[in-house]
Amino acid sequence: MRVLEYMPKFNIGEDIATILAGSCWHIGNDAVHIKGINNFLAKAKKHSWILHGDVIEGVTPFDKRYEKDAHEASLVSTIQKAADLIKEAQSNCIGLLKGNHEDAPSKTFGDVAEDIAMRAGVPYLTATCFIKFVCPDGQFTGFFAHGNGSANYRTGEPERKKSNKQIKLRDILKDFHADICGMGHLHKSISTAPCSELRLSVGEDNTVKRRPIVTRPGWFYAAPSMFKTYNDTTSNYGEMKIFPAVDLGWIEFDVNRQGEILEIREVNEEGVTLETTRPTVIR
Repeated sequence: MRVLEYMPKFNIGEDIATILAGSCWHIGNDAVHIKGINNFLAKAKKHSWILHGDVIEGVTPFDKRYEKDAHEASLVSTIQKAADLIKEAQSNCIGLLKGNHEDAPSKTFGDVAEDIAMRAGVPYLTATCFIKFVCPDGQFTGFFAHGNGSANYRTGEPERKKSNKQIKLRDILKDFHADICGMGHLHKSISTAPCSELRLSVGEDNTVKRRPIVTRPGWFYAAPSMFKTYNDTTSNYGEMKIFPAVDLGWIEFDVNRQGEILEIREVNEEGVTLETTRPTVIR
């Protein structure tokens, strides 16, 4: 685990900094959504950003999963392509985490994720990282990982599937204590914010009032992928309604100069905000 301090990029004249989080680009697979990556990098040139690993596919001809039509044969070429992309927004990059797709070829070829980070000129964050973010008038902490596990829920009411994914995300990251915890790996866009409940309490004037009591602190997110498992131009998929939508895009979260996290946004591959997550009070 890396432990470090970082100063978020506050643009001139702005009191809010936006931090971007991407994951699972899978460079070297023909299903990579390169247009989405370019959209992400265009915004990353203006804001701080972190990459949660699986930046390459990492499947070589030595791997039994290798398919000539789907995978790039040269690992060195794939590593350089990934590094060249990251280098486009290198100055604002918080760092690169190692994913399982970098870890697999590392057993034979050395630490591939570290090689990518070195070529791109960005910090290497290993598999997990704890960061103290120092803002102009305050600070907050973050724990970041590539992550593991899954969060696939295909049955039940939409609201229940959404809440199940949020619960699963918090369960994966529950042992890591920070103001915000983020991961990739799931290929899902998930976010949750602190939650409070109204409870009865006695105030200083000896009257009973309804007050919010924090019952679940912390912010959590899972960054989606840029791995498109479908073909836009193919119309012969049978019974398309049985396939859940693919989560493509990235995560953004805002902090103010006091180090307070304000919201998390789930953004699609075109840069359009699909959902905004803020603290809630349950009545």
